[in-house]
Amino acid sequence: MQMEYGLVVFDSTHEAIKTEMIVKNAKFHARIIGTPGEIVAGCGLSLRYDLKDSINLRKILNDEDVNYKGFYHAFRDGLKSSYKGI
Repeated sequence: MQMEYGLVVFDSTHEAIKTEMIVKNAKFHARIIGTPGEIVAGCGLSLRYDLKDSINLRKILNDEDVNYKGFYHAFRDGLKSSYKGI
C-alpha cells in the first residue's frame, strides 16, 4: 500500500508538543510520532500531517514563532519508506 504524508521535524520536545496543541486547535489533522531514523533531529519527535495542509501549516507555525528543524515529504510503499526535505 502506498502512502504520502508530511512531517515537521523538531530539535526540541517542547516545540513538538507546543506545535501539536497549536495544530489541533486550528483543526488540522495531525499527530506526534517518533522521528524516523533516516532523519536526524534532536528530540526524536515529529508532527505527521496531511500534505494538502503544507502551506497553511507552515504559515501557522511561522505566525506562532514555532522553532522547527524542517518539513519533509514522506513516501511509503509497503515496508519501504523514503523522506525528502521540502
